[in-house]
Amino acid sequence: MIPVLMKERLFLRSFLISIGITLSFQTIVSGSEELRRVWKSADGRELEATFVRRVDEAVILELTSGREAIVPFERLSTSDQDWVLNHQGGGAMYQAALLPEETQAPTEIAVSGGPDLYFTPHFSFQTDEDVSPAFISEAARIYEGSYLALSLLPHGLLFSPAEGKAHFEGSFMDDRRFDEIAREKLKTIPGQQVVGLYLGDEKRLLVPYSSLGAERLGSRLTLRKRSDTTTLVHEIVHQVMHRYLPVLPTWFSEGMAEYLSAVPYQNGRFEFRNAERGLKKRLGEAYQVERHRIVGVTRPSLFLAGAAGSGGSRSSRSNQSSTGRSITVPVVPSGAWTGAVKEYRDALLMVYYFMHLDRLEEQGRPIGEYLYLTDRAMGEADLLLETMAGYEADRIAYNGKVQQFNEALDAYQLAVQSYNERVQRYNEEVRNGVPERDRLKVGSPPVEPERPERPELPSALREWAGEGSRIDLVALVQERAGSALLQGRSLSEIDLLLKNAYESIGIEIKYAL
Repeated sequence: MIPVLMKERLFLRSFLISIGITLSFQTIVSGSEELRRVWKSADGRELEATFVRRVDEAVILELTSGREAIVPFERLSTSDQDWVLNHQGGGAMYQAALLPEETQAPTEIAVSGGPDLYFTPHFSFQTDEDVSPAFISEAARIYEGSYLALSLLPHGLLFSPAEGKAHFEGSFMDDRRFDEIAREKLKTIPGQQVVGLYLGDEKRLLVPYSSLGAERLGSRLTLRKRSDTTTLVHEIVHQVMHRYLPVLPTWFSEGMAEYLSAVPYQNGRFEFRNAERGLKKRLGEAYQVERHRIVGVTRPSLFLAGAAGSGGSRSSRSNQSSTGRSITVPVVPSGAWTGAVKEYRDALLMVYYFMHLDRLEEQGRPIGEYLYLTDRAMGEADLLLETMAGYEADRIAYNGKVQQFNEALDAYQLAVQSYNERVQRYNEEVRNGVPERDRLKVGSPPVEPERPERPELPSALREWAGEGSRIDLVALVQERAGSALLQGRSLSEIDLLLKNAYESIGIEIKYAL
């Protein structure tokens, strides 16, 4: 007698892992070919990247996207760990510098193009009216001087135009055209007029001639060395730092733009050694601070706890003061950032504090370290994206195998049914005494299809999210970088330290209740 195969239908289901990624990032950083190799994780996954250096219990790798990623040393395979131990001196090391006393762009900037599109080494700008040679040369100095000042801050970063663009792009235009674009792109705030705009989606900077104090000289517009540069410098900061805007808290990105526009500037030179004078002048002229007494200041703890939102497009707005003067303040209409004038004033106070007052013997270093760690954390986010992409490919492949398995299981079930029917007939012939040579040929039992192996969630993703969860890359970046500002101190400590630090330079701070 032959036993009947008893097989139940056991179908596998396709599965969908929903691990949302909120943002992706890009950058342009060069790497060393001899240090580029295929890395293998402890769980067998492979990744092509360039070794940069080892830091404590982690290694920094430059991904194929150009972004640097921090990988825990223990996650590397044994062979890769050995390789790192033998090459620890092979990568470049970031050397934290200090804030320069001043930065000076060349007095004469090479400018090409014309008559309405001009190019400097890092920027291009359009004009929709005839402009004088003085306008062109002064605009070029402001552009290149701002770029140089930002680049020489102690962060070790390289600022580059958006992917696919050879220059940072900008346009000067008349008020009517600018106002039309501003109304289309931004929500207006009662009592405020937009006086400068950085379009994050287009990576383009727009400034009306009136914001520069441009004067008409005959048929042409011209700029003088005493012209107001604050709006243009403010927007240049946003443009140069474009790839960090999606992850930087609004108070930081707007505070940085306000800070650099407040640093005394003349003829391509930013005088950081005189930043205190520039701060007090900016507070008085733009924010009507009298006798160096500022009331209703937002506590730093609220900014550092993530009270402000972040965004892509950046603008500067002008608010009419009681004296009728136009004051320039930036705004990002997002989340908890309302666009109130005091928010930009307080963002300026925050950045100035961490730039000059927090570590008096290491001025600039807290801000530089914050930007540096932001860049590295964005590399870690990129690594998560690459890991997620590989896992998604494995998931899709698994679902395809599941479909094939279920189809094979259908065929197997039919084969089992047919086989069992033959077994029953054979056994009946045995009971009926049918000679063996005349009995039904049953054949071999069908082979059950092999179940596909379900891919395991990579440890790098498991750390940040389970199945069906979301990975908040913005929170990841801000968590990693925030340590540079907090330095192990509590938020309430920062509140007190900032207040006392400003008192030491003659500025009285009264926090809002």
